[in-house]
Order: sequence, then C-alpha cells, then structure tokens
Amino acid sequence: MSNSNLYNERELLSRVSENDESAFGELYRFYHAELRPLIWKYADSGIEAEEILQETFLKVWLNRDKLPGIDNFRAWIFKVASREYLNAFRKKLHYDKRITAWSAMPGKGSPESPYELARLGEIRECIARAITQLAPQRRAIYEMSRSQGLKIDEIAEKLSISPQTVKNVLLTVTRSIREYLTAEGHGPFLLVIYFFTIS
Repeated sequence: MSNSNLYNERELLSRVSENDESAFGELYRFYHAELRPLIWKYADSGIEAEEILQETFLKVWLNRDKLPGIDNFRAWIFKVASREYLNAFRKKLHYDKRITAWSAMPGKGSPESPYELARLGEIRECIARAITQLAPQRRAIYEMSRSQGLKIDEIAEKLSISPQTVKNVLLTVTRSIREYLTAEGHGPFLLVIYFFTIS
C-alpha cells in the first residue's frame, strides 16, 4: 500500500466503500501503524492517542462511500488524524477549565456531599434515558461493555461480529450519550466524571 502500489490501495478503498469489513481491517492495520508514531509524538498524557486514532478510523468508516474519489488517501487520512488531534487538544483545554471550575465548587472536599450526589444522580438518570433511545444492537453492545464488563473481543465473539465493529459502536454510543447530556444542559465533561466516579 505504498505510493508505488496505488492500484491495490484504490482497489482496497473501493472494497471498503462497499462495506467490506475485511478490507477495512487491512486498511486499518496498515494506516494505524503509519499514524500511531505521529499521534504519539504530539499527544501528551492528557490526550489519549488511541482515542484519536479510533476517531480517525471512525471518520474513515463513516465516509467510506467517498473513498473511491479520494486521489491521495494517505494525505487525506493524515489530515483527518491532524484534525482529530486538534479537536482533542481543544476539548482538553475546555475540559481543564471546566474541571478547575468543578474543583472550586462548595463541597468538593467531600466526594459524597449532597450536591455531588444529587448532581451525579441526575447524570445517571440522563444517561439511562439516552441508552433507552439507542438501537437494540447498540444498546446490547454498550451494556455488555459497561454493565457486564466484557472486553471488545468477548463482545465480538458473542455477537459474531468483528472487534472493529464493536469499537466503532462503542465510540458512536459514547458520542451519542455525550451529545444527549449536552442537549439536556449537563455538559459533555460530566460524562467523564460519571464514568470515573460511579461504578
């Protein structure tokens, strides 16, 4: 899949555009290895490099119908990864500001203050409502991961789907919940607080 082997890459992109998951897996393996050193070079401990990579490949999959029309896929995917890194960096800056504000709230010294318990209870209810709105398979995958604690490979085996599909679904579901929280006035950063505070 080097530049000297562009024909094979074009053929692969065409297969991905036709929902061929094995072709997507091959594309993923090659470009994950290409992109990973770049992302790790610029990502610090506050930005998850793997999350940026997953978001990048999620974009590839969601835009698979456009792949055959891309002349230089390598340049395109590097551009997508760069944008995802910048988005993550901006979100981190925003998140840090929100966490600083959260830390300054009355009662922060006590992790079980009435204010925090009430707030986390609201978030729990809001997330539960968001989950009920998911498509059945997405809800099942989310619950297997979150409630049952199954790993991606275990979920894939149980549902007879690829691990990559499970990853894509979990990323999409997390994004949906985040958007739902924002729409309900809770702010997306609270999703992180919820997951790391409530077991």
